[in-house]
Amino acid sequence: MRQLIQDIHKGKNLESNLKIYIELAVQNYLDYASLELTFSAYTMMQEILEEKQGLAEKEKSAIDAICFALKEMAKEEPNVCPVLEQMKTLRKEITGKMDLFTAYTDRLICYEYVLNRMELKYLSAKELNKKLAEFNEEEYLQQISVYLFGNKDQSVVRDKLRLVMGQIPVYMTKNKLYEKIGAALTLYKGGDRQSIDDFVYMLRTAAMVYEPPKYVGEYPEFEQVLHVLGEANYADMDEKAYVNMTQLLAQGVSSIHEITDFYYTLQKVVNSIYALCLILPYVEDMGLLKDCRQIWNGLAEKKYQDEMLLPLEGKIEKNVEKTSYMESILQEINDSYKEEVEKLGLTSFYDEFGTVVNLLSDSLFIDLENVSTEAVADAAYVQAQTEKLLDELSEKMSQVSRPVKRAIMGQIIEKLPMMFQKSEEVLEYIRTNLFGCQDKAEKVIVMTMLWDLMQEEKEWS
Repeated sequence: MRQLIQDIHKGKNLESNLKIYIELAVQNYLDYASLELTFSAYTMMQEILEEKQGLAEKEKSAIDAICFALKEMAKEEPNVCPVLEQMKTLRKEITGKMDLFTAYTDRLICYEYVLNRMELKYLSAKELNKKLAEFNEEEYLQQISVYLFGNKDQSVVRDKLRLVMGQIPVYMTKNKLYEKIGAALTLYKGGDRQSIDDFVYMLRTAAMVYEPPKYVGEYPEFEQVLHVLGEANYADMDEKAYVNMTQLLAQGVSSIHEITDFYYTLQKVVNSIYALCLILPYVEDMGLLKDCRQIWNGLAEKKYQDEMLLPLEGKIEKNVEKTSYMESILQEINDSYKEEVEKLGLTSFYDEFGTVVNLLSDSLFIDLENVSTEAVADAAYVQAQTEKLLDELSEKMSQVSRPVKRAIMGQIIEKLPMMFQKSEEVLEYIRTNLFGCQDKAEKVIVMTMLWDLMQEEKEWS
C-alpha cells in the first residue's frame, strides 16, 4: 500500500495504480465501516436500553429507522437504495437537531460565565481581601507566563492564549470589540467562502445571536431554562436567587450533555450505515462484513451481549491505520489527477469515496454537500458578512444586562485571533485587566480559575 501511494504521488503508472487504489480502498473501507457500525450500534443499543430509555422513547422514530436499516444490512443481499435514502434523511434531521443543541450549549456557557463570576459576591470584604492576599501578583504573573509561552508548539500557545484571554475580565468598548471582529474577518479575504461562513457561525452562536431555523419548540425544557436565565437580573441578584440560578444552570448543562451525547452516538451509527451503502456496490469480497451481519441482526432486535464483540476485538485499530494511508493520497488524486480519473471512467467512484471518507471521519456532522467550495470570499463578501454580524451583535448588546454583555464579549474574544504581537503585551494586558479589576469577587474567581488550570497542567506534565 505504501509503495502504491508513493507511485501515485510521483504520477507513476496512473492507469493501473488508480484502479488498484480503488480495490484496496473498497476492501479496507468495507472492513472499517463494518467494524465502526458494529461497535457504534452496540454502544447505542446499550445506552438506550440501560441508561437513556426516556430519550429513546422521545426519539423512537430515529431508533426504529436505524433498527430497520441494521436488519436490512444484515441480509446477504440487502436492498441498499431505500436504506441509503432513509439514512440521508435521518442524518439531516440529526444534524439539524445538533445545530439547535449547539446554540443552546453556547447560551448556557454564557450564563455560566456570568454566574461563575458571582460565586464569591456574597462574601464580606474581609473574606475577599483574605483570599486575595493568598496571591502574590508578580509570582502569579511569572507562573502564567510559563504556562502561556513555555511550549514550543505555537498552535498550543495560541490555544492557551485564547483560553486565558476569554477568562480575563473584559474592559473594552463595543466599538473596540467590533474593530477586532472586523480585523479578524478581513483575514479571510481571498479564501473560500465556507471558511468565513464557519467562523461567523461560531461567533454568532457564542454571542447568542444565532437562531436555529428548525426544531425550535420541540424541546421546551431547554427553552424554559434559557428563558429564565435570560430574564434574570444578575446585577441585583440576592444570594437565594443566585443559588436557584446555579441549580437551574446545572440542570440545563446536565440535560444538554445527555442529549448531545445521545445524538453523537446515533450519528456515528447513521454515518456508518450511509458509508456502507455507498461502498457495497463496488464490493466483491465481503471480508469482515460476514462476521458483523449476525451481530447487526441481534442489535436490530435489541439483543446484545458482550461476547458478541469478542471475535472483532483489536481489528479496528489495524483498519484505522490502513485507511489513514488511503486518505492521505485521496485529496492529491482529486486535485492533481482529475483528468486521468475522468478518462478512466472512475469519477463516480472517487466522488463517492470522498463522501465515505468524510462519513467515517471524526467530523460526524460535516456538511456533505458543502465539503469544499470554489467560491471566493472577495472584499465585498467579507464586508457584507461583517456588517450583518455587527448589526446582529449591536441589537443583542442593546437587549442584555451588563454582566451578560461582558460574558458575550469574553466568549467572542476567546474565539478571535490573538491581538498581541509580543508576550510582554499579553502580560501587561493581564496585569491591567485582571490585577486592576475593581470587582474583588470576580478578581478572586478568575485568578483561582487560571491558577487551577496552571496547576493541573503541572500535574499532567
